Amino acid sequence: MNKRTTNSPAGPGPRQGAANRDKILKAANALFRHKGFHGTSTHEIARRAGVSLGNIYNHFEGKEEIFSTLLADYEKAYFSGRQPLLEVFQTSTFPDNIERIGRASREIIDRFTDYIVLMYVDVAEFRAKHVGNILQRMRERYTRVLKLSFSHDSPPLAPGIDPAGAMMMVTWSFFNYFVAEKLFGVQGHFGMSDDQVIELFADVFRHGLLPHATRLPRGEASRRGGPCPALRSRIEDVRVRAAALSN
Repeated sequence: MNKRTTNSPAGPGPRQGAANRDKILKAANALFRHKGFHGTSTHEIARRAGVSLGNIYNHFEGKEEIFSTLLADYEKAYFSGRQPLLEVFQTSTFPDNIERIGRASREIIDRFTDYIVLMYVDVAEFRAKHVGNILQRMRERYTRVLKLSFSHDSPPLAPGIDPAGAMMMVTWSFFNYFVAEKLFGVQGHFGMSDDQVIELFADVFRHGLLPHATRLPRGEASRRGGPCPALRSRIEDVRVRAAALSN
């Protein structure tokens, strides 16, 4: 059976039908996250949901429509007005709000763990067929929210730095850290607390890695084929000392 059917007059009413649909989605959500899409059968979904196989096709064309419905529902919730990151962008300015972006990122990973797992399933099994459009529209969304979170009173960005790209880089750096910590379960992989990592990221993004005296204009180091002269001098000094110690 692969076509959606309709309930007969003697079948379940609208309330029961909606309840069954919710049970199907809940069951499929758990199975997809633990067994993957292709590792989950429609029979397993029906059994876990406590409905007949035919009842599934009353609501969905098939297993992939269940999967895409779950992702669509999560996407709607994720981009709602109550999303933590959006609240940060609406109530503070970039780049003053880097620490707040970090804390909001942690909250998002905690709140939307199931959604992120399903996104990984989509990437692994469908090559991002269902979630790729979210990534493709990312630049557009960040450009839009940048108008909410950038003001003339904010510290200016360094010359040549693209504001939307910088905001994306900051946000995704925090996301990657918290995905490893919360979703992958690799806790403490930076050797410090979450708050300390947030402060570290904010400090590096605001001030860079190198002392101001040794910095070159953006791209200059790569054009010269290596680090700036001050760093080359330090590297050579270390080499000389190492050679002396080996002799």
